[in-house]
Amino acid sequence: MGISRLKQHLEPYLDTVSLQDRVHPSPGVATAQAVVIDGPSLVYHVYHRLLSWSNPDLCYPDIQPTCDEVSHGVMISLLHLASLGVTIKKLCFDGALPPSKQLTRLARLEKTRKRLEAFRISHSACLSASFASERMTANRWENVLQSRTLPASLTLVPENHFIVPAVYEDLRERWSKENILEALPAGSFLRMAANRLASLPWADVTVMVPGEADVYCAHLAKRNACSILTNDSDLLLYDIGSTGSVILVSSMSWTRTDPGNSITAQGICPNTVARRLGLESLLPLAFELQSNPRIGMGELIQRSKIIDMAPDPVPGYSHFAKEYQTSPNILVDDIGKHYPQSLDNRVSEMVSQYLFPETYSHDALLNMYLVMLNEDPKRQCAWLQGRVIRVIGYSLFNLTQPIGKRHKYIVEHIRRGGRVTSDMITLENRSWLSAEIQSLLDQLNVVQAKTGMEVDCPVFWRTFALYTIFGLQSTPKTPNLDQLMQLLAHGSMSNHLDWNDVHILAQIQSVLYSLRILKQLLGISEICDRQMTQAAALLARLPPLHVLMRSAHEMKKESANLPAKNAINQAILLWGESSDDHGRRERQSVSGGTQTLKSGDPKLTNSIPTVISRPWPQRPQNMFELLSDQ
Repeated sequence: MGISRLKQHLEPYLDTVSLQDRVHPSPGVATAQAVVIDGPSLVYHVYHRLLSWSNPDLCYPDIQPTCDEVSHGVMISLLHLASLGVTIKKLCFDGALPPSKQLTRLARLEKTRKRLEAFRISHSACLSASFASERMTANRWENVLQSRTLPASLTLVPENHFIVPAVYEDLRERWSKENILEALPAGSFLRMAANRLASLPWADVTVMVPGEADVYCAHLAKRNACSILTNDSDLLLYDIGSTGSVILVSSMSWTRTDPGNSITAQGICPNTVARRLGLESLLPLAFELQSNPRIGMGELIQRSKIIDMAPDPVPGYSHFAKEYQTSPNILVDDIGKHYPQSLDNRVSEMVSQYLFPETYSHDALLNMYLVMLNEDPKRQCAWLQGRVIRVIGYSLFNLTQPIGKRHKYIVEHIRRGGRVTSDMITLENRSWLSAEIQSLLDQLNVVQAKTGMEVDCPVFWRTFALYTIFGLQSTPKTPNLDQLMQLLAHGSMSNHLDWNDVHILAQIQSVLYSLRILKQLLGISEICDRQMTQAAALLARLPPLHVLMRSAHEMKKESANLPAKNAINQAILLWGESSDDHGRRERQSVSGGTQTLKSGDPKLTNSIPTVISRPWPQRPQNMFELLSDQ
């Protein structure tokens, strides 16, 4: 996660590096011909680069780069490296973070929550008066190779936290040679390089590692005597060999006037810098900086030399250094054989707590760190939608484990009101699981049968999400016919997108991502009864994440296509048949009771577990009530 201010202190030692397989025409510019890439660093670099190039007339949320745009931007970046002859050894993604970083993670979640809250306060009224034109958002990912400072007005824009798993999935499954060529503009200078690519050029080098990507990036850089592309200053502290270097991905830039047509960046060789400072490594410097963040570079160096020369370790130093002296849990070449590669990073982390409990289990508690949704922070957390679906997945995977490895609870870290809390959720037994799986199958089958939509259609899954949000819960704010039609077609219930629209979209995302979690856990669980097989078959048809998480302007573009338009019209016909009467009765659910933990405190409180109720409609008022009555 990086040592605060370490990069700033080492800026004088940065050198210009050219990413290409030939000598740069400018004297004194080193070349990097092979790289290991810190996947999340590259993804967030692309996100912020695209945000900096966004049309200034766009409003939130249209100005926020989408999963699809970021995926395109990453593809362009990798394709450009390929065109320059740069070999990509591996693209490493974090599969888990150690318990020692829990407080840091919770602090970051709280920081993200405060940022969203501040943005909500500064944008309290209507977010946009009209829908973004396609011209304003078309192909903005093409600017990803050109550097630009992020305007101050955009620094508070909430981040899209689904971009990392979306890109990971696309690199392994979406970006084939054919799809790359289809995505490139007709006159792109990269088409020649694309024609030379293998069928799935980055599938084999993209890995989810059982731990932090840092450890594997460092190991690979040392083994291959190559550079690491990252923004994480932690990688300056690992042993990456005498010639290994760290290239700051945020400094990557390309201009059409470059005589070498290469990507240039700023890099640093930690071993070389340490020698220049009279140190054995940069570890003592980082330790002192973490302990005394306000002292200057000169004093840092002096204190670091004392640590280096001390006959006995300085208190706390050995513990600090140990983190950067670890080896990979699984040999890099064997990761695909011994660690699941089909999981998103958050799901992977949960699974790691079962596979490597000594390393990743915190106080014997099972943890799930859900991302901060782009929601209305003044309302109930959108993650509460879809929780039952997630508990099905959690409980299912738990029951596949040996009895000694099973957990009684899982702790979900989410926003609750104006703080980040830890909800302790009961992991259920087989009878509960069987009943809830059947209930889910019934709901999916009802929506499919009554709408006639193909299960592969994204509109089907959004309709199902709305069914669980409004059709199964009693609320006076259920949208009317016109609003629901607008919502499915444009991601907004009117021509003026507001925070209510943003929150409903977040609730839809919560349900859809909960289905994805269940799908992934079903995929690695060895339970083969009829219900599970049916559920796995249905969920296998979930669209990829860059489609599931489409933004409002992407939904509008999608609805212009005939299949989506027809699907929406089918749903509208059913809405039109609904009666005007309104009545509901609640169906008591046996689903996961919860207890709330204090933020950052893994200990149980004495609060009484609450029972989650799922209301069922009694008489149909809208399409969703009509469906549940059939």
